[in-house]
Amino acid sequence: MVGFGPRRTPPGQRRTGPAGEEHWWDDADQAFAEVPFLRTRDLGRLWQSVPMPNNAERLDPHGDDEHSAAVRAERERRVLTALDEGAAWRQRKERVLVVPRVEVFRDVDDRAHRAAWQEHGTACLDAVWRQRWREREVEPGWIEATWKPDDEVEAATPVDPDARAALGQVDWITVEDQTHTTTTGTIDRYQHVSVWCGRGLVTLTVRHDDALDLDATTVRVALAAYRRLWALDR
Repeated sequence: MVGFGPRRTPPGQRRTGPAGEEHWWDDADQAFAEVPFLRTRDLGRLWQSVPMPNNAERLDPHGDDEHSAAVRAERERRVLTALDEGAAWRQRKERVLVVPRVEVFRDVDDRAHRAAWQEHGTACLDAVWRQRWREREVEPGWIEATWKPDDEVEAATPVDPDARAALGQVDWITVEDQTHTTTTGTIDRYQHVSVWCGRGLVTLTVRHDDALDLDATTVRVALAAYRRLWALDR
C-alpha cells in the first residue's frame, strides 16, 4: 500500500445524516468521513463545492437485483461504521459534477468485497441506474455500464510511480445514459470510480456530457481520495 504521509483525525462529532436516525456509526470513523475528501487544489479554481440537500443518502447504495445482492452480502460482512455524501463539486463552465461517497467499515480486509464488486459491478450499476430512474417515475432509456479500458486508464495516469501504484487500488466503470437524449440532444456519461484502501472506501461519480473528456480529472480526484483514505487508522 502506498503512503502519502500522516493526517490527524478531528475529535468525534455527531453524524450529519438524516434527523432522528439510530446511532449506528462509530464517532471517530464518522469524524474522519465527514472531513471534506476533495479540496480546491485537487480540482482547480474553476470548481466549487456545492451542498446536496436533496440527495437521499442511502446506507445501502445497491439495488434489488441479484448482482447487487451478491455485492451487498460481502459488504454487510464488513459492517459499516461511517458514511458521508453530503456535498459535491461543480465545474463552473461545463455541466460537470463530482459526487464523493465516503464509507468506513469495521473489517480492514476488503478482498472479498472488492472481488464481488469486480465480478458484479457493471451489472449492478446497470440495474441500479434503471431502478433510480423508475423511483423518480421516469422510464430509463438506453443505459450501459462498462469497465474503463486499460489503455484509456493508462493514458490518463501520471508517470509518478506512487500515483501508478495507488491507481492499482481503483476500480473504474463508465456508465452511458441516454435517458434524456431525445429532449436534450446530449448523452450523459458517468465515471464511477471505487477507491479501496483498508477499512475505507470512497466512491466518486463524475457526471458529464459525453462530448467532454474527464479522464484526467477522474484520475486526479481518485488519487486525492486515496491520499486521504491512506491516513485512516494511522
